[in-house]
Amino acid sequence: MNKDELKYIRENYFSKKEPGRGLEQIFETISQVMESENIRLLREQMEGASLTLESIPEISVTELGWTDVRTVGNQEISGPARNQLLQFTKNIQGADLEEKLASLAEFYNNPDSINVQGGSPGQRIANVLSYLVFYKTLTKVISNFNAASAGFNFEAFLAVLLEGRQIVANTGTIADFIDKDNLPISLKLYAEKSLKVGGSFVDLVGDLISPQFSPHDFMQYVVVLKSFEDASQGLDVKGQLKFYRFNFTLDNVANIVLNSSGHSVQCIEIASEFIQQVSAGNAEYDFGETLPSQENLPSTEEMETMFVGELEIQLARTFTVDIKKGGQGPTDFNLNISPEDLIDFTKGPFDWANNDNFFKPVSKFKGDEPTVMRGVSPINKTNKALGDAVVVAFGNKGLTDIELKLIALSVHKANEVVRNSFTATRQKDKRRELLRQPGVFASAQESVDFYNSLTDPELKKRALQNTKGVLSTLQFELNRTQVLNIESIAGQYSPLPSGQGSVNIGTIMIGAEYVQQVLNKLTEELNQGIFQIFQSVKMIQEGSYAFMAGGLQDDAQAEKAINASREVEAKTQELRPENNAEVDL
Repeated sequence: MNKDELKYIRENYFSKKEPGRGLEQIFETISQVMESENIRLLREQMEGASLTLESIPEISVTELGWTDVRTVGNQEISGPARNQLLQFTKNIQGADLEEKLASLAEFYNNPDSINVQGGSPGQRIANVLSYLVFYKTLTKVISNFNAASAGFNFEAFLAVLLEGRQIVANTGTIADFIDKDNLPISLKLYAEKSLKVGGSFVDLVGDLISPQFSPHDFMQYVVVLKSFEDASQGLDVKGQLKFYRFNFTLDNVANIVLNSSGHSVQCIEIASEFIQQVSAGNAEYDFGETLPSQENLPSTEEMETMFVGELEIQLARTFTVDIKKGGQGPTDFNLNISPEDLIDFTKGPFDWANNDNFFKPVSKFKGDEPTVMRGVSPINKTNKALGDAVVVAFGNKGLTDIELKLIALSVHKANEVVRNSFTATRQKDKRRELLRQPGVFASAQESVDFYNSLTDPELKKRALQNTKGVLSTLQFELNRTQVLNIESIAGQYSPLPSGQGSVNIGTIMIGAEYVQQVLNKLTEELNQGIFQIFQSVKMIQEGSYAFMAGGLQDDAQAEKAINASREVEAKTQELRPENNAEVDL
């Protein structure tokens, strides 16, 4: 029944002056309900005897839309896509991520747990819808995209859930987004067995010694492990997401890095001269200031920005390929890679800043063990990891094998531009040669013992600035075991946020099967609430039309319409929030 039909019935078959019935108010309320976007979407499913996943309102997955937050004066204004998602996520109960995860997990087992104390049935239905929309949207985010897009969209999704916003990449911070309280969060989404947490040690130290997100002086990590039972795609997936949360602080960073992976441990080695000078009472000493001018490579994130910019240039040019097979000869190719696809590629499958598998290890100096150094290490165009990343990102874009190889070639050339940009610098780099000399840095254990003995936060900050990880711009890394045992390796300096009892803060199940189980439990209640209104409206329609067709003589049909109207009035009053003339769903 549409608004015109309601108006026609109201004006022709029911008198506004009829005492005691309140039908004018009933029709106004029905119209309000019918015009509600959420109800419109549900109404489309009212003919079915049960609810399915398709009954749940559809939210468009758009990372760019979800990050649309503009500042007008002193007020932040969200764009339409972000507002659409917010209208649902704001109803997820809990003060922080851990509490929200607990509420979401409990919803599967006991939908009654999300009831608002003292709330109306209408409020309850709104809450139920919010949880259902959350799960449906999350499943789409996790399963319908490649690793690049999933991670990027997941950041935006959680940022909206926590009423925060994403942080622009390569801005000197390890954080990916902030919550509503300006708390910085670095998010990692990995398959269960491939967890790797890390990044630029320079940026991590920068976040600790010069915090950008007042009043917080730490960096919070949220690590999410996804595990699916089979290879199903889309909404048919079945699995779980395990959430882990811990903080890097000025106090615990040394212990954590000491127990990190492989070469990452050397990040915390402190200059021996700094230790000696400070131990002797020279609290103002800074070993870094005694070194030759800073001619070493910039940070990994700065070089990544250069690389991505050059890759965009490479991909935009016309390629001329001599195709000898078939006698085609020289053939021009224009790849036409969109900015969105480039972002998906460099944010996910081809993670230039964090994945060493793309690079050829090299030695800084003769006799050194080969290692991966960005700005120094080459990327071979035939590198298997590179080829796999290209296929993951562009394999379903309709590109030919030759075009996929041209993308790999472009990656190689862009990386060469970065390397060549610093060739002269490396030739003149006396600083690096000095830093590689034996005895320049204390052992990792000695360094950590010294660091933990410091009581002055400012001295700890200066000590971090005099570490090998900062002076030589190294990367740090934690593996799965180290993350799961973060409390142990942090030692006496707890990495857990206040009030958190374990690094594991919750597990939620995702997939159509789990959502359907909830829908089965809720079908009766929702039918009694929302859908009964529509059924009664339908009876008003049928009765009124029959009454009209019978020449206004069939009292039974008139009574049918009138009784249905009374049912609509009663049910609408139940769903209407207290002291509110509108049904706010």
